[in-house]
Amino acid sequence: MKKRILVTLALVLATATIALVVAIFKLYVEAEKVQRSIFVSEVLSAGDDIVNKIDAVLKGDTLPSPPVADVKSDKDSSSVIFQKFAKKFLLDSASTKPVGVVKSTITYKGSNAIISEFDTIYFDATYKNGDRFLPTAWETDLDATVQFKETHKNPNKSNTRIIPGNYIEMDSNSRALLNREFLHRIIKESLVEQSISTDFDFALLNILTSEFVVPPAEYPEETVLKSEYVFTLKYNEKFSAPHYLILYFPAERGVFFQRMSLIAILIIVFLLTILIISGTTLVRLYRQKKITDVKNDFVNNITHEFKTPISTISLACEALSDENITDAGFRKTYISIIQDENNRLKKMVNDILQLAQLNKGQLAIKLERIDVHKIIQHVADAVSLQISSNDGKLRLLLDAENPIILADPSHIENVIINLTENAIKYSPTKPEIEIRTFSDKKHLTISIKDNGIGISKKDQKKIFNEFYRVSKGNIHDNKGYGLGLGYVKKIVFLHGGFITVESELQHGSTFTIHLPLKK
Repeated sequence: MKKRILVTLALVLATATIALVVAIFKLYVEAEKVQRSIFVSEVLSAGDDIVNKIDAVLKGDTLPSPPVADVKSDKDSSSVIFQKFAKKFLLDSASTKPVGVVKSTITYKGSNAIISEFDTIYFDATYKNGDRFLPTAWETDLDATVQFKETHKNPNKSNTRIIPGNYIEMDSNSRALLNREFLHRIIKESLVEQSISTDFDFALLNILTSEFVVPPAEYPEETVLKSEYVFTLKYNEKFSAPHYLILYFPAERGVFFQRMSLIAILIIVFLLTILIISGTTLVRLYRQKKITDVKNDFVNNITHEFKTPISTISLACEALSDENITDAGFRKTYISIIQDENNRLKKMVNDILQLAQLNKGQLAIKLERIDVHKIIQHVADAVSLQISSNDGKLRLLLDAENPIILADPSHIENVIINLTENAIKYSPTKPEIEIRTFSDKKHLTISIKDNGIGISKKDQKKIFNEFYRVSKGNIHDNKGYGLGLGYVKKIVFLHGGFITVESELQHGSTFTIHLPLKK
């Protein structure tokens, strides 16, 4: 697949994914708006229920009976600090028509005395001595009178001032009733009835004095005051100032998400599935492109590898066909060249066929007891001339106490040859190669160390892949077609072992094979 097509496909997938994410997000926002509308409706219903409960509690509240005194007997009117006037109508028990009125005056004095006066006026005298009536609730008059003397100015002068008739602030008994624990309980009960179970805070505010009767418990006052859930307490004779009950839900959006949890989870799973599929598709396409590039590189390399011996054989054959060449030595030399190149071609074909058989699981492994030291010595003898011709050194440290394993001798020999030839190939000058063995109770270990160019950390993860070759751009410094290490790893794996590599650029490499000791 061409890079241009891959980039275009990636852009299409990315655009489609982004468009889908935006569409799903808009859908979620609309769903959240619906949930918010439902939530607001539930809170408003709960708020009305809470206000009714508070009103019922306050109407059922009765102050302790105050000590009754004769206001006329208290001649020091300067001690009067507040007077409250109230009335209630008397209704006929049958017709429920007003038949009289009871007026009361409650005087609060500086000496903490509370003096109450009651005056009953009957509209119909027939009810004066009867009990056929029903009293209504007390109604507080709009005005009250405070009398005081400015003794520091004029002891003989009285002043009178008209102020609102009922309390601006709640009395202490109402405050005691509307305590935080009580309000929290009835608020929670009302919210639970509306299927609202999230955390909340609340406050009770006197709007005229801007003071909290019950302040918020967990969150700052300025935060709670910004809440949109505000409910006005019903009018009550115990206070005239409007009192607001404020409910605050810190995790309001969490409620929406919780209620839409199933849909939200499905949306998230759907999105993740799309992203994973898109990402996996792009990664696979990219890997496919890399594999295609590697295979193309392999074809180019193998073509070059085949072309050289074929050309050599062709030239040798042309030379042998020349009738002018009669020297037996020349003919023997050309025949030897043809044989060598033919063996080289045969080896390359065998390598490719063996790897194909390995991939299909068709490669036959003939296990027998072998001495690994003898195989290493045989390989060392075969490559010693090549190493010495480059002024290199080969050192054998065969320290394994038990070199006998159950394995296929030809494949194990091929493994060691591949690793040794790679060590020679990737050592630029004067190769120094060390082959070492040691054993423990479970494994025989073979390590092949060189002083070559080394392998980067990134390439170390890929060198055992088929067709992979460490390259510099499009130029390979050494001939090959990326099959050797893939073959080595699979053969070692088929013998129940594993192979590792330690390497650093310009500081050589060490390949270590671990084979099981089978008794």
